Formats: sequence, C-alpha cells, structure tokens
Amino acid sequence: MLGECGRGRSREHYISDGIFDGELVTAVGLPWCREEPVTIGLKRAVAKILCAKHNAALSDFDAEATKLSRFLQTNVLDQPLVESTIALQGSLLEKWAIKTFLNLGYIRGLHREQPSRLDPPPQLVRYIFQSGPVADGVGLYFVTGKISNYNYPAGLWWNVIQHPARREEIFGMVFTFFGVRFVVSIPPIRAEDKIAALGEINGFDYSTAKIVYRPDNITLTSGSAGFKRIHLEW
Repeated sequence: MLGECGRGRSREHYISDGIFDGELVTAVGLPWCREEPVTIGLKRAVAKILCAKHNAALSDFDAEATKLSRFLQTNVLDQPLVESTIALQGSLLEKWAIKTFLNLGYIRGLHREQPSRLDPPPQLVRYIFQSGPVADGVGLYFVTGKISNYNYPAGLWWNVIQHPARREEIFGMVFTFFGVRFVVSIPPIRAEDKIAALGEINGFDYSTAKIVYRPDNITLTSGSAGFKRIHLEW
C-alpha cells in the first residue's frame, strides 16, 4: 500500500513502549491473553507489521504520546499539588492514536471476540505517512470526566466502538490514556452523537459527558490539587 519499503520487516511495539515505565507490561484481551492478564517483558510486546523504514517514520508520533504520558504520570500521580502546563502537537498525538488503533486491529486486539485482522483504510495510511487529507470528523476526540490520583489508572485501556448488530463493522475505539479519556474515530462523519450513544462503560457514562473534536485545550481541575493544562496545537 505504501511502497518504497526498506531495511526488512521490523518488530514494532503495537502500543508505544515509551508510554510505560519499567521493563514489564501486563496485558489482557489480546490474542495471546484473551481472558486472563499476562505479564511479559516490554521488549516482547511487538509484532511484525511494518518495514523498518516506515516504522522509523512513526517515531515523532510515539515521542508526542510519551511526552503526554510523562506529564500525566508526574503531575497527576507524583506531584498533584503543583500547577503545570504542557504544549503538544495535536496532529502528532492524533496520528499516534490512529496508528495504535490500526495496530490493535491488525493483531486482532481491539476486543476479545475480534475474529480477523482489520486492514487499515488507505486514506488513514496516507494521512499517517503522507499527511494526506481526511474528512471532518476523522481523528481524535476528548471526553470530559473525573480523574484523581486515587482512581488514576496507569497505562492504556480501550473499548472498541462497533455496530450494535453487525459487530464486524468497527468505527473506532474509546481509550483511557493514564486516566484521561479520548476517542479515535475513523468514519468520515462527526462522531459526537455516536460516542454519547455508547452510554455507560465500566462505570463511566458517555451520554452525559462533553465530547470535543480535536480540542485546543484540556484542563484538569481540582479543589485540592493544582490545575493541569494540556495545550494542543493543530
């Protein structure tokens, strides 16, 4: 699909290793750990998806996600009383989210019952690697909600968004990234109503949340902790 591949097949982390601390990772719901959590070395959480040349081209996306994970780890969990601000490139974070969604779809890791791999739509491949245009509504959404250093879930958690009757039709995924909720959506339409229609998942009600497409600013507020501000430049 891309062409001009080079340096052979690579061993790519399907979820960027930079967002995790330490050398171990615990996973559940992937093809090799469908029902029970399994802890493995982070270096083993890889798949041969891309050639080395195209895998290297994604490093800026991984770096932006790592910046966000370090910011949240430090300022929500480790130093909650300190006010802090970070500026990130929204397009890089969005491309990281789309890449992660496509990786999980390719390895049949979007949900426990995924029977076959999800082949990446050509327009998303062009967007990620060539900054090709995508329709309004494709990409990253922020979902408001409560977060604290008491219920802070380190790591990445996700739920697939699929057609309620034709479950082979996958529209995107909801993911909680170190306690902050996002959605990556792939159909060429605005997805706010579809996200709200998810209702309650794991104790969180999406129908009452504010959903923002490509947000410019995310502010984490608290009556007992410092404000955390995430500026996204698009």
